[in-house]
Parts: sequence; C-alpha cells; structure tokens
Amino acid sequence: MNTRLFLLAGLAVLAYANSLQGSFHYDDFHSLLNNPHLRSLGQVPAFFVDPSYFSADPDKAMYRPLLLVTYALNYAVGEYATLGYHLVNLALHLGCALLVWRLGLQGGAGQAGAWAAALLFALHPLATEPVNYISSRSESLAALGYLGSLSLFLGRRQGAALLCFALALLSKEMAITLPAALWLAERFALNRQPRWREHLPFWGMGVLYLGLLLSFGLIGPARHGAGPRDLWTQLWTQAKAAPYYLKLALMPVGLNVEHAFAEAAHPWHPAVWCSLLLIASLIWLGWRCWPRTGVIWLALALAALLPATLVPLNVLVNEHRLYLSLAFLSLGSGLAWERVRSYQWHGVVILGLCAGLVVQRNREWRDELSLWGAALRHSPSMPRGHAHLGLALLRAGDREGARREFEQALRLDPEHRAARTNLGNLYYEAAGAQADSAAARGYFERAAAEYEQVLKLDPEYKEALNSLGSVYLMLGRTAEAGQVYQRVVSLSPNFPEGYYNLGLALLRLGQYGPAIAAYQQALRLHPDAETWCSLGEALLLEGQQAQRQGAPDGGRQQWQEAGRCFSQALSLDPGNARAALRLRQLGGSR
Repeated sequence: MNTRLFLLAGLAVLAYANSLQGSFHYDDFHSLLNNPHLRSLGQVPAFFVDPSYFSADPDKAMYRPLLLVTYALNYAVGEYATLGYHLVNLALHLGCALLVWRLGLQGGAGQAGAWAAALLFALHPLATEPVNYISSRSESLAALGYLGSLSLFLGRRQGAALLCFALALLSKEMAITLPAALWLAERFALNRQPRWREHLPFWGMGVLYLGLLLSFGLIGPARHGAGPRDLWTQLWTQAKAAPYYLKLALMPVGLNVEHAFAEAAHPWHPAVWCSLLLIASLIWLGWRCWPRTGVIWLALALAALLPATLVPLNVLVNEHRLYLSLAFLSLGSGLAWERVRSYQWHGVVILGLCAGLVVQRNREWRDELSLWGAALRHSPSMPRGHAHLGLALLRAGDREGARREFEQALRLDPEHRAARTNLGNLYYEAAGAQADSAAARGYFERAAAEYEQVLKLDPEYKEALNSLGSVYLMLGRTAEAGQVYQRVVSLSPNFPEGYYNLGLALLRLGQYGPAIAAYQQALRLHPDAETWCSLGEALLLEGQQAQRQGAPDGGRQQWQEAGRCFSQALSLDPGNARAALRLRQLGGSR
C-alpha cells in the first residue's frame, strides 16, 4: 500500500515538475500581487471578519479567509517568488489525490480500484488549472477540506469531519453542498441508514455560513441582481454546459482558460433540451448498468457543480470548477476499471496519455503570453482572450502587437471595457514619447476619448476613471483631475494608486494638507519609496507655506518630518536618487 502511494506521489510530481517555475496570472494580480493585506501576518485575524481583504479592489470582495492565510504565509516565507506558491498548490493536489484513494476504499473499491481512481485524478489534465493557477488554490484547498470531511464522516469521526467542513467553507463557497453529499454517500455508497442527529450539525453550519455571507452582503437579492445575467438564463446556460463539462472530462484536449461558449437565453434552445435529455439518459443508463456506488459518485459530481450552476459568474464555463467533480468521477471510473479486468491495460495507456497532456498544458501556463496565446488558438472569437493577450504583450514591451489585440477585441465586442481602456493607455504612452507638444496633445485627447467612451458604458469603472484623471493632469485640467481621483478613491477605498494620484493633483492645486493625507493613505495601503518621496516633498511645500505665513517654528516641524520620509524611502530603495538629493538639500538648509 505504501509503495503504491509513494508511486502515486512520484508520478504526480514528475508530471507537474515543469509547472513549478510558472508565473502569476490574471486574478493573481488583484488578489495577491497588488493586495497590501497579505504582506503582514498581523493582518490574519482581519481576514476572518472583513471580506474586502480578499482583494486590492473592494468590489471583488469574497469571504475566503483560509485561502488568504495561505497566501500570507507564502509571502512571509518567500515574498513573491512563485516557486513557494506552486509547491503549495501541488501539495494540496497530492493531498486531494490521497483522499480520493481513501474514499475509494471506503466506497467499496479494492486496492487496485482505489489506486486507479487516485492516479486518474492526480494525472487528469483538468487538474492542471488548480495546480498551475495560484488563485485557483481556493478550489483545491476547499476540495481538500470537502473530501477530508466526507472521508472522516464515513469513518464515524463526526467532530473532525465538522472541522474539515468549516475549513472547506473558509476556503471557497462551493463547499456548501457537503451536507447533501454526506447523506447521499452514507445512504447509498455505504448502504447505511443515516442518523439525522449526526447530520444536523453540518446542515446547521451550512445555514450559519450562508447567514454570514448574507450579513457581509456577498449574497442576497441585491447581489444577485448585479450579476452578469438573470437566474433563468444562468440555469439554461449551465444545463447546456453539463455535457460540455462531461466532454472535457472524457476527452481533455483543447483545454484553455477561455472556452468558446455562448449563453442560452431560453429553454427551447436546441442545445438546452438536447443537453437535458442527454443528462437524463446518462443517469438512467448509469442506474441500470453501473454499480450503485458508481452512480452515487456520479450524483456527487453533479452536486459539486450546483453552486456554479445557480450563481451567475462572468465566465460561463471554467475548468477549475470541475476539480471536485473530477474527484468523484475518478472514484466512479476506478470502480468500473476494477470490474473490467480484461481491459485494464487500456487504463495504463490512458494514464500515460493524461500525463503527457498535463506536461503540455503546464507549458501553456508558463506565462501570460503562452497562456493567452494557447487560449486564442482554441477560441479565436473570444474578445476576452484578445484583451488579455494584448495586456501580456504590453507588459512584454510589444506595443504594436498589444494595439492589434485590443482593436481585435473591440471588433468582436465594441463594449469591452478592459480592451478600450488599455487602448487608451497605449495612446497615453504614445503621447509621452512625442517630442512635439501638439502631437502629444493629440494622443492625450485620443486617450481621453477612449476613457470617456468606457465611462459612458460604465461610469464606475475604476481603471478608466484613474487613467482619465492622469490624462486631465497632462492636459492641464488639474481641478477636473482632482474630481476624478476623488471619485476613484470613493469607489475603491483600498486602491493605493488612486490615493497617490489624488495627492499629486491636490499638490498641484496648492492643497498641501489634503495632499499629505492622500499620500499617507496610499502608504498605509502600499508602502513604497516613490510615495514616501512624494509625501516628503508635500511636507516641504507645506513647511515653506508655514514659513511664509509666519508660523512660530518657521515650518521646521514639516521639514523634520520630510527628512524622515526621505530616509524611509532610502531604506526601501537605497539607490533612490530623488530621496538622496532631498536629504542633501535638507542637510544644507539646517
């Protein structure tokens, strides 16, 4: 048994060895890289009481405190070195695979069937997203608690199972289906009559958790009404998605982060009722031809998809949503593989092919360019893919390639906010490269036109607002820029760049006190050398104003505080010439 488990771990590590140097990706930027709350372990208690700590953007608040704890620990050990983050993701995946093995034994499979299920889960290409994509750690972390709770409950260890359920809920909302899964597994997988006094604490914890989300404003009618689509459209769309997910599980080729998949607005859409008929047929065939335990694993796989089915999300279909369902499908497959012994060598071939696909998919997750390039090879008609590839090209310095991708995204979807905003950013950067002031002004005005077009569609789009303020500053419309930045920080109070820019606008308007307050707030959110320098310079100007107005200390207090700011900037960036120059000037003036 130990030899098999060591072999399981070794094969999984070998398959994912080329994933360990992968980069951060799209949601990682707002939830991890730009999130100031993760940079101190002293913030950990706040993760459990304030959902806004999930992201640098308050409008992306989620209640996943255990996930944030793992991020904070990663940062405490290695800051933003990606290796540590990937090692944790891989360890979580291995833990889930071991629990699949354990559940296989508890569900009636022999050693061979349980081991086959664990191997299939560990090496299935659908698991590459939760392993490679750091923000998708929420999926594997919640699955670890979910599967652990199920295994412990079936082993009559209710207290430990309840604790694991709590940990799963603190990782991701999808764990809410566990109480139903416990009842189904006990009743049909073990053929044991459930005792409600053992199940009620799990249902009670689920109700308390939903109440907590409601109190935070993360669920409820208002939140649901702000979703990307209405409930009925969501249901018909996800009904159509179920066979598509099954196809990805059975034939995991063409995997990418942006599947070409459209909404279904009504139930009589052919794809919807064909999907419903297919699902019903598969359930009936499974019930008639498959062992009952296998059918229960299929039922649990469908139950695991319920949260994503009922809650409208921006992305219609997503591979990481299948992670927990994949565990249950693997359990059913292991049971079937054990019963068909004359064809077991086919399983070895399938696992080999899966491992090869995992290695290939890891290469695509290497960086943003490879990830979105692969996505567009499979889904060239998806505007989001072009927008993200454009952003990756922009970060790589290919401005012309980025412009082409943003324009292609806008041809496919003229209302795509991010693509239009980033196109405006390109015009803004082009203006800075112009030697002729008239040409530069033309580019600034083109950038402003793009931002204003975005804000007509969405007046609260933070990125366009912040960029529009920068254009107004460059055009000399300083008062308008200040108003725009005031709106930015009121909409996004945890956005350090917004406070920094507000401080810059207020400083140009001669409002030194409010500018100092804005810089101080930016530093509370994200301390960096440039903001310390800007704060120091604002204090110098306030000190000069105090001296002109005949203050008793002649501005000396502000200058002393400015000196401390420049010293702090040098402690963060010893080569900062701006801070060093200001300190020399202060030394000569004393």
